[in-house]
Amino acid sequence: MYIVYRAYLSPFTITVVLLMLVMSAPIKAKSTPQPSYSRSIHSYKVPNADVITQDGQKTQLSAVLDHGGPVIVNFIFTTCNAICPIMTAILSKVHATIGPSSPNLRFVSISIDPEHDTPAMLAEYAKKFKAGSNWQFLTGELAELQLIQRAFDAYRGDKMNHTSLTLMRAAKSSSWVRIEGIANAHDLIDEYNLLKPE
Repeated sequence: MYIVYRAYLSPFTITVVLLMLVMSAPIKAKSTPQPSYSRSIHSYKVPNADVITQDGQKTQLSAVLDHGGPVIVNFIFTTCNAICPIMTAILSKVHATIGPSSPNLRFVSISIDPEHDTPAMLAEYAKKFKAGSNWQFLTGELAELQLIQRAFDAYRGDKMNHTSLTLMRAAKSSSWVRIEGIANAHDLIDEYNLLKPE
């Protein structure tokens, strides 16, 4: 013969136990999304470097950048299969969104691999990302392009070490906004809208 004992917990006891469990549970702080990029302001001197556009036109970087309007600049190489296509696709979205309404805005992508990035290769790359007439892709002699990279603190030695960097400047301004990291198109447009000429 078996005797079965059944424990009985009153509603009050159950409530107390549940409260104790809730109060003893660790409280997790609400996580705040971290920005994917950093922003800083710098004063860069544009070097007198010789460059070649994707159309094969020889010119100087100063002539490209100091055209009287705002500019957005990045550094790429066409055989990159990591951050370059991501950066260029983001810039392409920015170009499609605000380019038509900002005719004086110029986009400039500067190659860091001139041995491979001929004007023809850059033209093909530009077409791939639907670059308009206000988006210039530049190449040139290695020494000239390294001079440009150093002027903007973008030189990292080997091309495989280069990082995601976007620079922008308002018209007739000496201050550059430096954006390091992967900023999405919305972020870049917000940054562009904050630009103020001096």
